[in-house]
Amino acid sequence: MGWNTYFAVGQPTEETVKDVADHLVSSGLKKSGYDIVWLDGGWQADTPRDAQGRLVAHPDRFPSGIPALVDYLHKRGLKAGIYTDAGTYDGGETCGLGSRGHYDQDARQFAGWKFDAIKVDFLCGITEKADPEPAFKEFSEAVRKAGRPMILNLCNPLTDDWGIPHTPAQDAKNNYRFGPRYGDSWRTGTDVAFGTPSENQWPNILRNLDANMAHPEAQSPGRYNDPDYLIPMRRMEDGSRELTEEESTTQLVMWSVMASPLVIGADPRTLPQSMIDTLRNPEILGVDQDPLAIQGAKVASDDTGDVYSKVLQGTGKRAVVLLNRSDDDAERTVRFSDAGLDGPVRVRDLRARADKGTHRDTYTVRVPAHGTAFLKLSGEDSAPGTALGARSSQDPAAVRTADGRTDLFVRDKAGSVRRHTVRDGQRAGDGESLGTPPGGRVTGRPAARATRDGDVEVYVRAADGRGYRKVLSGDRQGAWQRVDDRRLGSALAAAGTGTGGQDTTVVARGTDGDLLAKSGPDANWTDLGTPEGHGLYDDPAAVADAQGRVHVVVRGTDSALWTRVKDANGSWSQWSSLGGSVGGSPSLALDGDTVRLYARAGDYTVWQRSLPGTSDGDGTEWTDWSKRADFPSAATQGSLAAAGGDDVSLVAAYRGVGDRLRLTALSD
Repeated sequence: MGWNTYFAVGQPTEETVKDVADHLVSSGLKKSGYDIVWLDGGWQADTPRDAQGRLVAHPDRFPSGIPALVDYLHKRGLKAGIYTDAGTYDGGETCGLGSRGHYDQDARQFAGWKFDAIKVDFLCGITEKADPEPAFKEFSEAVRKAGRPMILNLCNPLTDDWGIPHTPAQDAKNNYRFGPRYGDSWRTGTDVAFGTPSENQWPNILRNLDANMAHPEAQSPGRYNDPDYLIPMRRMEDGSRELTEEESTTQLVMWSVMASPLVIGADPRTLPQSMIDTLRNPEILGVDQDPLAIQGAKVASDDTGDVYSKVLQGTGKRAVVLLNRSDDDAERTVRFSDAGLDGPVRVRDLRARADKGTHRDTYTVRVPAHGTAFLKLSGEDSAPGTALGARSSQDPAAVRTADGRTDLFVRDKAGSVRRHTVRDGQRAGDGESLGTPPGGRVTGRPAARATRDGDVEVYVRAADGRGYRKVLSGDRQGAWQRVDDRRLGSALAAAGTGTGGQDTTVVARGTDGDLLAKSGPDANWTDLGTPEGHGLYDDPAAVADAQGRVHVVVRGTDSALWTRVKDANGSWSQWSSLGGSVGGSPSLALDGDTVRLYARAGDYTVWQRSLPGTSDGDGTEWTDWSKRADFPSAATQGSLAAAGGDDVSLVAAYRGVGDRLRLTALSD
């Protein structure tokens, strides 16, 4: 949270920044959390580097120098942010400064100036038609080595709105693929407005809202999708306001339900007290700053507007927005079931900070044009199955045994694997620790498969990037064994029809993004590549069918699912798209002689497809996608761990609200 100079004052000056900083303190905005004062472009000199390659501030706009300004901010309890660009400086033709060739030097200089945050733009990079990911990766590494913790905001704003030909890898809509690895936040679309306040900016608020909703699953505590700055009530040249107060409040509310960074891009000295009060509303800000950092998702929609729901910390807590996109006042209704709640539900109006009583099934309120109702709902979480009284920091793995037992494998907070045994819906004791592999803490979710002779194979990726395997025979544990020396880019998946070992096919993404497969401990990895024109994302899933074929499914960078199949003779099919628009890793399981596929969509609902056992294996006989009504939005916080077989019923383990493990039977 904070304030940025770009939309607010244009080229910043020392005097203006100090005055706004003082106003943040005196108005209470700093106390409410808006505590980063961010210098955007224009702080640098016309010739931005000296003879030694060091960045230089503009001498007229910053006569006391940057370190003195940072010290001024720190003495007032504020943090300081700075701006650069990851591309190559082009002499000022399209960008004011560029750090390419100076990443380490600039990061050390910012750390030496005691900055707390860096915005790294990509205007220079767009001009040179570069890909943002490798540039941001290198800059991120430089920041980590700079010797001072600094927030890193990645700002690649290139979209089709620019009218510039570009590749998918260069588009802001794909920043989510690498943003969580290299930054603390990353832009999800183009600029929310023009630098100069202009009429008719309401459609751009909706545009950036919708772009930011594309991949809510990319977000987690400390890692945030960034739809750009708040621009409340900027004053235009004729004295009128760019956005109305209601539209400005709508932007704040929508950014809050998405748990977005809240950086004010207007001059707070020009805002009416009522707008300041709204920006400081602790109940609105409490939703944005909720510790779970779950981004809200659209759960209902019609021609007038939408309903959005966000899971909050605690049990049965939701923040819900009723958005009116239309130009007229309208009654808007939320169905509590859409928000994943049962029973009587207490309703609180967060904008008015007033309780609205207890209701059943629905709540209706009149919402102004371009406005919102912002509600906190308190009821009972609606989720299928039984709570097991345990938690998992990652999605679990599950196997079913012939005697009807379900074994769940979870990663605990220490990075070890733990087995929980469930019979008749009851978890036995506190589980059994499988320890930590020699390569260090487990990263990502484990994988497991039950063999024909009753053993269970468990596969994990460790902190050293390598895969490890452990065999469980009844109550006996084998030692962790390295799959091989190759480093992997994802968690593993395993499938087979035999007794394990040589009969097990293991798959994972490589560090180059290609899908890798390995059949047996002594075999080499087979590089299965990627679908033409697409990369791969998240963890793969694998299952063996009753005919001995191994089906592998993985999410592509187009958000669709893609599959390859290994036949009983060991030959792999070509890539085939299974479609969909998913928001996480898929899950596969065998249900009798039918292969079941499950995936979570961007609105946190669960969808499925099935491949009948009579299929010839070419992938053309999959059923259509269908939504599972038993999983309301956000019932599961990740992917299902489905488990079945040709002689046992199908179940799914999953992380419910608060990472609580649940187990449910899966009917067709």
